[in-house]
Amino acid sequence: MITLNSIFSSNMILQANRPVRFFGEGKGEVAITLDGVRKTATSRDKWLIEFDAFGYGGPYDITVELDGVFSVLRNVYFGDVILLGGQSNMQFKLWQSSEPKENYRGNKNVRLFTVDRMEMSEEHFSSRDGWVELTLENAPHFSAIGYYVAQGLATDDRKIGLIACYQGASVIQSWMPREVALVPEFEIENRFADHEWYPVWNDDAVLWEHMVKRILPFSLSSVLWYQGESNASKSEADIYLDMLKAMISSWREGFEHEELRFIVIQLADHLDRAGYAWWKIQEEQLRAQNEIPFVRSVICRDVCDNIDIHPKEKDILGDRICEALRNFK
Repeated sequence: MITLNSIFSSNMILQANRPVRFFGEGKGEVAITLDGVRKTATSRDKWLIEFDAFGYGGPYDITVELDGVFSVLRNVYFGDVILLGGQSNMQFKLWQSSEPKENYRGNKNVRLFTVDRMEMSEEHFSSRDGWVELTLENAPHFSAIGYYVAQGLATDDRKIGLIACYQGASVIQSWMPREVALVPEFEIENRFADHEWYPVWNDDAVLWEHMVKRILPFSLSSVLWYQGESNASKSEADIYLDMLKAMISSWREGFEHEELRFIVIQLADHLDRAGYAWWKIQEEQLRAQNEIPFVRSVICRDVCDNIDIHPKEKDILGDRICEALRNFK
């Protein structure tokens, strides 16, 4: 049986001005028709069909033939696709933020796809929903940072697609291939071994295999990366920038985009975790923009009340991220 990857559905946003890649798995014949151009492939295991880049716009209907079975993906636009990566501060929902509920609003120019996590009990959306439009009713369940960034960037002429690809309480080693997660042996202080789920996804390469690889090589505009709390041991803090470099390099290779833009969001100050490791990671996250090409760092240490590891003022961060993306050179 031949299948189309779940990231492809009606209402999706494809990245403008980048190669358009469709892919899936299984054995059989596949054909994709986009804007009057039909391309085919024969698959024994995995398949990929690539089209030349399209400019911003739409809507398009895309015909998919899988072993002679036809389906049509409707209302598809080319816009900017932003991946939301990291741990719980990226997973943090709008309803958890300081935003008054009366200020929530939908936006027909914003759509979201959710990569399934290993533990989905706290997630409103799943891959089965496909790409969902931001509405007043579902806004509370969007990543707060994703919501603010998309609201700040989306226009009728440039729609925004968000990909939720995060996991609370995750270490950076889990987000990169095993062969590049070659970290020296040392005591990991924040594996959360007392929780039944956390150790499952915090081994090397687990989230890379379970989440990131599922959507490779979908074309993206940018990645927003908010992570580091779970690596705040002295040993890991000392090499956090090296691990970040390795992760970014592996993602760029996987998404086939050497200049894929990354926004690295600094950890907020937090009194209970204050100390060398926390401060070192904050420092390394700011250094990232000077050490890694096509990376911008966003200051966050002042966006907090110092007692909550999850700052509720995500609107301030959203504004800073939008500014960083607009000024990207």
